[in-house]
Amino acid sequence: MPDEAEWVRLAAGGDQAAYGRLYSYYYPLLYTSLAFIAQSHEDAQEVIHETFLKIWKAKESLFLIRSFEDYAYTLAKNLLFDQLKRKKTGRRIIEALSGDSVKQLASSPDQEYLYKEYYQTAITAINRLPAQKRRIFLLRTQEGMALGDIANEMGISISAVKKHLYAALSAVKEALRQNTGEALIFLMLYFF
Repeated sequence: MPDEAEWVRLAAGGDQAAYGRLYSYYYPLLYTSLAFIAQSHEDAQEVIHETFLKIWKAKESLFLIRSFEDYAYTLAKNLLFDQLKRKKTGRRIIEALSGDSVKQLASSPDQEYLYKEYYQTAITAINRLPAQKRRIFLLRTQEGMALGDIANEMGISISAVKKHLYAALSAVKEALRQNTGEALIFLMLYFF
């Protein structure tokens, strides 16, 4: 890359044009790697944007790195793995909210009763969500729609869809935590 060291030095000093050159140069390289791992255009884009936002916020520390490419790739890869881990956990919780999963997980009448209570708590929390958050949550979890498709259907951005979806998941998890205690969440995550 031409003048990478100079671009990094200038970006560390707050030069937005130099930062933009780094972004423009490394975006396609990062995208190729991340899209292959994530297998999702939207997820790869989101992670790259988040990566460069973190780099900009901590730009003063750019003086300390030896290779901007290694730094950006490592940061992006870690953010992607965190995102994939959150999604996996979210899917497990969502699967636990289906009636069939509740019955399969319960190996005794006591456990079945306990899971039914958790299921009812989750359903109540979902029904209490604001209409738009509830609709996004159900489109994603019940109909399996992609985030881009939900955004198109509702006429909002993908980032707005993600914001509503994460808020809905947080509300459901919080309702479970409040009504059933921390043990439930750990128990559910353990079984999934």
